[in-house]
Amino acid sequence: MSTVIASNTVHLRSWRADDIDKLGQAAAGISQDALALRFGVPCTTIPAWYLARITEGWARSTWNAEVAESGGRIVGWAECGLNSDPRHADVAALVCDQYQGNGLGTRLVKEVASLAQAAMVRVLHAQIQVGNQAARKALYAALPDLQHTGLQDGQWHFVMRLPEASN
Repeated sequence: MSTVIASNTVHLRSWRADDIDKLGQAAAGISQDALALRFGVPCTTIPAWYLARITEGWARSTWNAEVAESGGRIVGWAECGLNSDPRHADVAALVCDQYQGNGLGTRLVKEVASLAQAAMVRVLHAQIQVGNQAARKALYAALPDLQHTGLQDGQWHFVMRLPEASN
């Protein structure tokens, strides 16, 4: 059962370079089940390969995120990583267990979709482990025009076209 957290205790903001160091602390609030659903493999912390990918993508401006912070700690984030075609990007999110179930994942995904749209991304892609009903629900709530495109390797695949950003 999730603990309901008042929305005024959580603040959304853009990713900062020093946030990579805070993700290790965030992992303490994420169950092994939630980590496994997000990363597709059993793990007890945020995988080193993922942290390296963030660092590289941030440095090359091919990765960005929106962060949820409470009391100076990261309690969730949604990310957007450009594909080889910069008009396409993958979107994903993770919220600490205590903060799940109150719409935070939905808010984060909406914000990161706006970041992607401003960066001229036209198509968002998402892959969600079949057992991750909460992520699927949050994704549909954030992106109502999302289209399910198939099931492959134990993951649901989704796509959504973004309108051009208005000036």
